[in-house]
Amino acid sequence: MSKKLTMGILAHVDAGKTTLSEAMLYSAGTIRKLGRVDKGDSFFDNYEVEKNRGITVFSKQVGLNWQDSHITILDTPGHDDFSAEMERALDVIDYALLVVSGVDGPQSHTDTVWRLLRARKIPTFIFVNKMDLAIADKEEQLSRIKGRLGEGFVDFSVAKEDEAFVDGVTFYSPELAEAFFENLEIPSEGILKAIAECQIFPCLFGSALHQEGVDKLLDTISTYAYGFYELHEGVSPEDKMGALVYKIARDQRDERLSFVRVMNGTLKVRDSIAVRNSDGEIVHEKVNQIRIYSGQKYSLVDSVSAGDICAITGAGSSRAGQGLGTLAENEARNGIIEPFITYKIVPIDDVDQNKFISDMRVLEEEDPKLHIDLEDNIRGVNIRLMGEVQQEILESQIMSRFGYGVRFETGSIIYKETVIEPVEGVGHFEPLRHYAEVHLIISPGERGSGIVTDSEIPEDVLGRNWQNLILSHLDERIFHGVLIGAPLTDVHSTLAAGKAHDKHTEGGDFRQATYRAVRNGLMRARCHILEPWFSFEIKLPSANIGMAMTDIKNGSGTFDEPKVDGDMSILNGKAPAALILDYQRKLTSYTGGRGRISCMLIGYDFCHNEAEVIEDSVYDADKDEIETGDSIFCHHGAGKTVKWDEVHDFMHLPYALDSEDGAKGKSSSIRDETMAAGRKLASDAELLAIFEKTYGSISKNKPVKHKAKPTESEYRAMERQKRSLHRLERVASPDSHFVVDGYNLINAEEHMKALSRADIGAAREHLVNILANYRGYLGCKMTIVFDAYRVPYSFGRTYTINDTEIVYTKGNETADAYIAELTKAIGKRESVTVVSSDSLVQEMSLGHGALRISSREFLIDIETALQEIRDFLDENR
Repeated sequence: MSKKLTMGILAHVDAGKTTLSEAMLYSAGTIRKLGRVDKGDSFFDNYEVEKNRGITVFSKQVGLNWQDSHITILDTPGHDDFSAEMERALDVIDYALLVVSGVDGPQSHTDTVWRLLRARKIPTFIFVNKMDLAIADKEEQLSRIKGRLGEGFVDFSVAKEDEAFVDGVTFYSPELAEAFFENLEIPSEGILKAIAECQIFPCLFGSALHQEGVDKLLDTISTYAYGFYELHEGVSPEDKMGALVYKIARDQRDERLSFVRVMNGTLKVRDSIAVRNSDGEIVHEKVNQIRIYSGQKYSLVDSVSAGDICAITGAGSSRAGQGLGTLAENEARNGIIEPFITYKIVPIDDVDQNKFISDMRVLEEEDPKLHIDLEDNIRGVNIRLMGEVQQEILESQIMSRFGYGVRFETGSIIYKETVIEPVEGVGHFEPLRHYAEVHLIISPGERGSGIVTDSEIPEDVLGRNWQNLILSHLDERIFHGVLIGAPLTDVHSTLAAGKAHDKHTEGGDFRQATYRAVRNGLMRARCHILEPWFSFEIKLPSANIGMAMTDIKNGSGTFDEPKVDGDMSILNGKAPAALILDYQRKLTSYTGGRGRISCMLIGYDFCHNEAEVIEDSVYDADKDEIETGDSIFCHHGAGKTVKWDEVHDFMHLPYALDSEDGAKGKSSSIRDETMAAGRKLASDAELLAIFEKTYGSISKNKPVKHKAKPTESEYRAMERQKRSLHRLERVASPDSHFVVDGYNLINAEEHMKALSRADIGAAREHLVNILANYRGYLGCKMTIVFDAYRVPYSFGRTYTINDTEIVYTKGNETADAYIAELTKAIGKRESVTVVSSDSLVQEMSLGHGALRISSREFLIDIETALQEIRDFLDENR
């Protein structure tokens, strides 16, 4: 064979992926009999759970020969719940074959797969299957794919000289266009290159079940796909061996297998190969066997070379995603797809807890995304899953492999936390004869970027070895936020300053200082909770579309204008996981089984009900002993712990942010800034008159009471006030502009809500007075919008009270629509904050660049501001 390549076959559920894999093997003569997924005798579906469910759960390999090519096929799972298994296989393939159902067209999982392929720039062939059942012809199929996935798709089922083929390849490849205009023909080498560079995606059509179009597909792959050595120029079997691990599994005798692809050099039996163990150390382990698998069977070989895929025994420290040999130093690949639900799993039989945990660790080795967590569990463990199907499969696996049953408790959403503006964190670690200080600037990162680290310190200030050590400590640990203790994400951590001692600094000192610096910054930062969001497509009877739209709006989702298809309607949009998780059951119920939802995780974004999530959480950042923002300083020959909010008084290096922009340390109180705004607007006497008139007299010379330790509820109130003070600091500026949904705010406060039932005008007047005073305190702009149908002015009007703009919308105009238009008009030139708990208003405002705050949070901010003023006036009477 002149060339070898590895091709991953990917698809959405029921596209016929495994059937196509089987058909390719049959055409190539690798198998003599065609199996069927629906009959449970497919060559690929070897596990009992796969036969029972008719789906692929585990990726598998098999080789075939066609013309001058040896093609190793990796058959991957097509169900959403097993996307992580599919993604791991992408690290070791040269090309992808994406299977699309000609009946259903591209689905939401197709979008997920396509996004992963494009992120890795993997050349891709497309096979449109089930054309014998499809209504749409090839041209319509191609148009449907382009409409969903983008451009670059060309019909390769026609002759190379066909006008449509020439037009397609020359349109997407400037090099091919130039070659055609010069020579009036399309060079094959140019097509190979255009496909490899992802300019062109060949499309073929057929029916795998009836062997139609399969030979043409294999011909096209063999003709227009480079071999491994052509794709990876300079790689040689004579190089030192380097390999990538993409899967850990166990055979029927429970022997541990590492499935790898050799990326350079040659791997031989009894070689001692470098591997990074769980402690992060590079160790050398012996290879006992090399197996070449074909489905469930395998053959033993003495060696494999670059480009080959095999399973090895003996490398007991290997993990999926990491490198071996020359690639052992590389960081393990974590992938994009992450589970978003956590469950507690408990054995229902009499099983020793240690054995149960050991068994769960075995499963975690095979699927690292399970993230086994033992914390706070006396019996059982916490585990992360993608959905109900994975839960059912896992339950079946545990019974068949370990011999006992398990129970899953109700799942909960996995939240994450991030920061919304830069903050500097300081960590100091100085027990006796130890020393390290680290300053980190923690800034907001792009959504979906994860944790990004770098350094800005010159090497003559802090040695490169120390800097690399600090950066490695930032990468080695999952840090948690301070609001609910959720994993930290989407931040950029920059090493801004650091100090070591010539005699006393050891490697572990910088680990402690780095960890403490991260936590110190988070304790002082403005943080927000992120939740998983999904894009969705709901197809249901048109008579039920109103119910779906109401549910989506009430769940803080958004949607496009519905599309009508006969007596059915299609609704596309996006929504938080809290709405999507169990919506299929509800949809089935109210549509009589005719409704269907497909969804795709699009990533994490701001939590739609952050205040409720924080309120429900029992996490207390100050009591977290594992992650602390406190520092340790040497005092009288011993280590002294200094609380996180006092570290700035003891640290040895100045704030890096201070030295650059002259800003105050973030740990200082915001009272100076917020009270300065108040003093600009009114004298102390005027403030006193205004607020005593509105909110009652302020008692003088109150005795100081020494309070006991706050209760849990008091502490939560203090935390809410702290977050509220952060928000006040942000908006205490003449450039800030609040746009308030008037009736929404009235209904959010019990007193005003009750007043509105008796006299809506009095409730409006009370709200206007409060907000006018609040505006005066902050020195910002304020617009209050009331729906016209609640007042007798159908033509709409605008007027001003105490520099506060009051708007009554027109008779046929809602407050939602007015606020959307206003934020669109002023959002680019002013710092706008929209106050409303209406999810539609929030979503539209966010789209126009405005900040958003719920009515409930805004009321807390108002009360916080009033308390600040009362405290200030008490101190200055």
